Amino acid sequence: MKLATILALVTLALCCSPTSAEICPSFLGALQALFDGSPASYMASLEIFKPTEDMKSSCSQLKALVDTLSPKTKEGIRKTMKRFTLMLVLLLLRS
Repeated sequence: MKLATILALVTLALCCSPTSAEICPSFLGALQALFDGSPASYMASLEIFKPTEDMKSSCSQLKALVDTLSPKTKEGIRKTMKRFTLMLVLLLLRS
């Protein structure tokens, strides 16, 4: 799960550049659906990214795994992601 979190944060940093303001809210919505939404709402939130069938299958499996996590674990992941995101934003502002 650590690798998935790191990849998600890197993607967020890349997607949230000023030139891709439309993608950023969609990415954040997909992350929220991953942790809080139904499998159907999560898969629907990914459609803007035009996933291939293999990607859809992988994302479906990821959602199934995330749904097995306890609420405490999900909250810990959210806090970690917020912290990493803040650090990335600060690094981007420095450059």
